[in-house]
Amino acid sequence: MDIRVVFRLAFFLMTCVGLLACAGSGNGEGSSESDSGMGDAPCTECGARGEIKLKLSGERFYREWNEVAYGRLDSTAVVGVLPTLKVTAGRPETCRMCHSYSADALDFDLAHIEDSLFVKAFPKMRRELLLPGMRLPEADSLYMDSLSAVLLQSEFADGKKLEDFTPWQERDSVEQKLVREPPKSLRNLLNELASRYELRYVSMPVRLDVYMDPDLGSSGGYTWKILWSLWDARYGELVFLVYSEFTAETTSRVAPEKEWSAPFAPRLWKMFSTDLSKIENH
Repeated sequence: MDIRVVFRLAFFLMTCVGLLACAGSGNGEGSSESDSGMGDAPCTECGARGEIKLKLSGERFYREWNEVAYGRLDSTAVVGVLPTLKVTAGRPETCRMCHSYSADALDFDLAHIEDSLFVKAFPKMRRELLLPGMRLPEADSLYMDSLSAVLLQSEFADGKKLEDFTPWQERDSVEQKLVREPPKSLRNLLNELASRYELRYVSMPVRLDVYMDPDLGSSGGYTWKILWSLWDARYGELVFLVYSEFTAETTSRVAPEKEWSAPFAPRLWKMFSTDLSKIENH
């Protein structure tokens, strides 16, 4: 089955179940935690129609790219698609708009955005979902779990762990070409992944932190922080990364109970679509 169909069907089913249940979801502190059983008051918003309109503020944005790696990007190669290595889905204890919100829902929504942008930018590139039961045999589930943990703890920028947002937050509004040499241990992990599953590239959403706030805007809102990266796994090097942070608050009566990744889409697309030979570091 085409990966676009898989993502969209899974997200659609997940959203429908959440809307029908109208049940509150618990605090998500990582992608492995369950968000269920809060028992909010019956939802009067379910089935409401309309467009979610958001106003962004407090934005930070950083991107860097390896000019050589980007320049030799093979648009017909196979890219392995990792789920977000670490998702934090925060929310207040009482949240009427959070019935469809969870760490898994955030990851599905982000995957939908990623997939559409990849298809638009590289229509011939084959994407393989790196999840047990999809591209991977079920027996590899433990391997993938341990790989995610090791990747997050791997040193990268400024000697900090890959999951650490600090280096990118400190470079707010910077866009630069940079040859950042990954440590040998990180290169080896990427090489092993490429060899094991016959991949050239790996898309890696490293960390996603979202916190829902019902008091923002007209109908609630959320804060968003993400580090997203693309790697040439065969060569063990970074192609590019994007850090994006903002606060999104509603200007409409429709609460942000879905499509949380929508404001990030044009920010990620900026990296895919820019002619890097025509911009200078700034």
